[in-house]
Amino acid sequence: MREGLMLDNIKPIVTDQELAETLKLISNVFKEHVKFQNESDADTLALWVLCTYLINQLEILPFIYVTSPEPMCGKSTVLKLLKVFSKSAQMASKITPAAIYRLIERDQPTLLFDEADRFLRGNNDLNGILNAGHARFEASVIINEKQGDGNWEPKEFSVWCAKAVAGIGAQDDTLISRSIVVPLRRKLISETVKPVRFNLEDQHETTRQKLAQWASQFKPIEAEEMESSFQAFTDRATDNWISIAVLARRIQHGWQERAYQAFKAIEIDRLNETQSIGIQLLSDIRSITMNKNIKELTSTELYSSLLLLDESEWYCLNHGKEITKKWLAQKLLTFGIKPVKKAHANVFLIEDLQDAFDRYLPPY
Repeated sequence: MREGLMLDNIKPIVTDQELAETLKLISNVFKEHVKFQNESDADTLALWVLCTYLINQLEILPFIYVTSPEPMCGKSTVLKLLKVFSKSAQMASKITPAAIYRLIERDQPTLLFDEADRFLRGNNDLNGILNAGHARFEASVIINEKQGDGNWEPKEFSVWCAKAVAGIGAQDDTLISRSIVVPLRRKLISETVKPVRFNLEDQHETTRQKLAQWASQFKPIEAEEMESSFQAFTDRATDNWISIAVLARRIQHGWQERAYQAFKAIEIDRLNETQSIGIQLLSDIRSITMNKNIKELTSTELYSSLLLLDESEWYCLNHGKEITKKWLAQKLLTFGIKPVKKAHANVFLIEDLQDAFDRYLPPY
């Protein structure tokens, strides 16, 4: 009888190959329900889901920031699917900062924040709590708590848990730098995606069990594993991918390559696309200012000249829309070019533009 009870209590071992197949299943479910800019983004989400089951084994866990230029692109669907697969997932779109750190302290859930453009942008208290939870060694906040005798005493709360955020456009730079950003696009009328049915979470109970069981077998990460990871253009971006890179190497069965392709799509290819737009912008501005005996150009003149260029696409390069003066100023700022405020208008100095031409463009 005892032997039978002992056998019943033995949990089945989930092999790396079984886990690899489970992650493929999760990735495919994401692809069935969401239109991604790059299908390897679904692999990113599958690997991040696995991270939620290893929260106390990891030193760094990036946020997932799901974004789109406009509504109706599938952001809420991604969060629903993360809720289906992640460990102890909970929607937390309407929650106070105090409730967040008490919830994390008690349950350590996977927190999912929708419509961040409405409630998160500009909310310094909430952003501070989220940003403190990027690395385990710094994932705590200290607040003053009123005691029964009326006095106030500092109390430390852990804010270490997995977090995913969805919103339109950009968020605070500190949050974005701590995030793996997954951009979505609206599907065409001719394209179809499956709706997320109410019972999908129940259907994938076994999937979650496999993830949890594999995580229970997980051996501690060695220091040398943390040193060998994907190299991004910034240290913070490199840190964001450390945990995913370690897990992919542990799993094998094709997931190391899949993880690298996901990293490349998000951290390298999209950055290069952004840089190429910047280089194109500098090149067009050089053609506008060339052979003109001027020392400055107003922002309005520069903006109008760009839109009037022959074969120009500046009418649609702002997420499919015409660029704006604000977009132009922000893009030039990335090259260190700032407008100068004068009595008649904001102007760009030709010497500032020429410095950027010399640094980033080939000789004309």
